[in-house]
Amino acid sequence: MNYFKKFLDIKTNIKQKIFILILLVSLIWLENILSQSVNFKKNTDIDITNHYINKFSMDQTDNQGNIKWNLAGDRLEKYPNSDRSEVINPKMIVNSTNNEKWNVTAKHALDPDSQFQSIYLTDNVKFEKFDESKKSLVSVMTTSAIVYPTKEIVETDAYATIVTPDSKTTGDGVIANIKDGYVKILSNAKRISASDERSESLEGGQMLYNLNTESWQVININKDNKDNKDKISGRVKTILKTKKKVAK
Repeated sequence: MNYFKKFLDIKTNIKQKIFILILLVSLIWLENILSQSVNFKKNTDIDITNHYINKFSMDQTDNQGNIKWNLAGDRLEKYPNSDRSEVINPKMIVNSTNNEKWNVTAKHALDPDSQFQSIYLTDNVKFEKFDESKKSLVSVMTTSAIVYPTKEIVETDAYATIVTPDSKTTGDGVIANIKDGYVKILSNAKRISASDERSESLEGGQMLYNLNTESWQVININKDNKDNKDKISGRVKTILKTKKKVAK
């Protein structure tokens, strides 16, 4: 009987020792976790994301609550010690009227101050206007561009291709004014149009496409127009400089 009692006492002691050992290991693990949290150093490398959102969507509304534009993307990234934010695969819809919309897409977007006033798009940039039946009225394809959602303007100093229902036009530098309804090629404009009856080509230093009349015209190059492309290039350089600027 005494032997059996001693056996139970030994078994109980083993259980207690195992429990104490588990408790001790848990306390050590918890202390290590807390220590890492206390000693965590905030990421200050402006090239490494410290905040991000996957599969996001945001709207901008006017004073009446109407949606002016929507921006969505696969990933929105924010960087430490910097005002800039970046978007992977941005997709923006700008409501020019109740019936007409502009779709703006690219592989990458950079907002220098995260205010969504000027957004620099790169890689497979395309901005396209649709009517209420979702018919494409005009599309512009280029390698990079700046979109100003509030002003409803898209501009680029790069080579671009403009496609309308009956023509294809190319040139260096484009300003698309959504609000005023025109697309302007800034230099080296070349247009080819085709119909069942005939095809024709037209070249000019600058050309303008009127979105209301759906017609092209060659425009005279004056000093203001000639400076537009240089001004766009300057704005692009300014945006890219802010990419590495550390906020104070």
